Amino acid sequence: MSACGATCGITKVRAREKERVLATIEQAFPQFRWHASHTEESAAVSGDEIEAIGAALEELLPVRSIVRWRGECGYLYLLAGVHEPSLAEVVDTDRERVPGMPESETYVRIAFSRLGRFVTLQEVRMAVTGDADGASICEQPIAGVEDRRLQLIVKGLQGALKKLKVIVLDMAFVTEAPPGSDEQREYIASFGQPPLLWAFLFEAAPPTTESFHLIDPC
Repeated sequence: MSACGATCGITKVRAREKERVLATIEQAFPQFRWHASHTEESAAVSGDEIEAIGAALEELLPVRSIVRWRGECGYLYLLAGVHEPSLAEVVDTDRERVPGMPESETYVRIAFSRLGRFVTLQEVRMAVTGDADGASICEQPIAGVEDRRLQLIVKGLQGALKKLKVIVLDMAFVTEAPPGSDEQREYIASFGQPPLLWAFLFEAAPPTTESFHLIDPC
């Protein structure tokens, strides 16, 4: 009899979670064929709950939480710092350069699926580019979390989210190609490449899509 212990148990749990995710995607997108509209799922985490999760995480971890939306996908940006405003807040408000504003910041971003109680974690880097006469904030999401300084936050997040009955999916999994249909013309026409599982679960744009936000000078 095999004696793989806890490792086997974790592997089986993750395999069941992946099966559940794939079944949820196929229900909303038959044959895993991506399209811009989809069947609404009431099991997704609501905006109010995302706000509440952010507040709870601020109590548990040394972070500030900032709720942001991109289309139907809600995000929590977690910043290990107490200064205000953060670059994310500058982007989402007046987009004005503020005296003493940091030149760069690194966040852990929690992406909340539009299909169910699924999330994934990734690092996001923001940096101010340009000068006082004309500048922008570059937002660069990473496929996963690379900055070792964020590892303690990530470890704490995984435990906290599990207690909140939210399934944390590996970025390696959500960046896999979907099984089944090769017919993805609608997605390819918009983004120039086939979709990843990310496009079904979260927002349409690939998870490492960079964006630039113009800001006004002081």
